[in-house]
Amino acid sequence: MKHARLARTLWLSLVGALALPALVSLSAAPVHGQDDDAAGPSDEAMPEPPPPVTSGRGALEAVVGQRGMTFEIVGKARLVVPPGLPIGNARRMHVAESRAPFRPTDVAPGFRRLGPIVAFDGAVNATSSPITFAVRLPRDPSREGLRIVLAMEQAAICHDGATPLAGAGGLCSGWELVAARWEAGELRAELPSPGGYRLSFGTVPADAPR
Repeated sequence: MKHARLARTLWLSLVGALALPALVSLSAAPVHGQDDDAAGPSDEAMPEPPPPVTSGRGALEAVVGQRGMTFEIVGKARLVVPPGLPIGNARRMHVAESRAPFRPTDVAPGFRRLGPIVAFDGAVNATSSPITFAVRLPRDPSREGLRIVLAMEQAAICHDGATPLAGAGGLCSGWELVAARWEAGELRAELPSPGGYRLSFGTVPADAPR
């Protein structure tokens, strides 16, 4: 009988030793409940902040990095450089209303300017996320037989009658017409490859070359 009690005691001790780690593991396991649900939203990624803003009534200058930049010529024009363009972390850019001589006939036959002429020196690759350019214009300029465009100046091979382009290494002024539109009191256009010089909205005959 004494041997039986001893064997039973040893058996209970063995069972207790085996069960103890499992009980410790269960007590250490996290409890999922209301607290986890309340903490869930804080784990979500925060939205990216908008690009910083540089504004004024004269010439604007800013160092633009991966956050992008919004240039605002107060009451006249807005140019948005989106985040994430391949421009490094400190690209100096300038935006200003241009007072240089401007001949509409240099742009395209029948071109009629709308709003200010703005110079922007950011000749960058924006094909992944185009630069947006907008000019305030309260009234819709759309007319039958006309097309709204943005004239984008860029360096081009010189020809008879062409205007030399300052700082372009002997090249001359050339213009490309970019599709534009009027909406919500603004003329707007997207630029995947800005030319690095002047920008001007206007209209051309609907059948003008694109």
